[in-house]
Amino acid sequence: MEDSRKSDFVQAIRALWMEQKTREILYLEALKKDSMGPCRRILSQGHVSALLFQKEIRWIYDYFKCFLTDKELGDTNHIASRAAMQMLEDVEEKEQIATCLKKIEAATLQLYKMLRTYVDKDSEARLMLDEHLVRISEFYEALCKLEVGTRARIGYTAAA
Repeated sequence: MEDSRKSDFVQAIRALWMEQKTREILYLEALKKDSMGPCRRILSQGHVSALLFQKEIRWIYDYFKCFLTDKELGDTNHIASRAAMQMLEDVEEKEQIATCLKKIEAATLQLYKMLRTYVDKDSEARLMLDEHLVRISEFYEALCKLEVGTRARIGYTAAA
């Protein structure tokens, strides 16, 4: 890997790490909200997936680290947690929380797509990234339904 490509890879993996840390904190904060009772299952799954994906991203980073020089990924925790807390600070409604989480999932998907370009197609790391992409896409779709589902019910009620 040439030096500029190494640097780009390091930036991509760090950005993805931070995004996963943000996902972890956002899902945990959303679970604390009173209005999220019916959605607890998807929120719990999102939180657990963020924790697992962070470990797997660290594995990918450690795998390539022998070729790279960079700070540890853990240095970014405080930045991600502060940003995540601000995102859900004044949000209470299910739909608003789903919208916020959906935005994070969309950003995370973009980071995965970018990171995939640095990894060989047949590598174990690429397979792991592809699995993460599929799972996060599922969360994104579930959040879309959560966001639109309640709005649709409100629309039908108003029309009656």
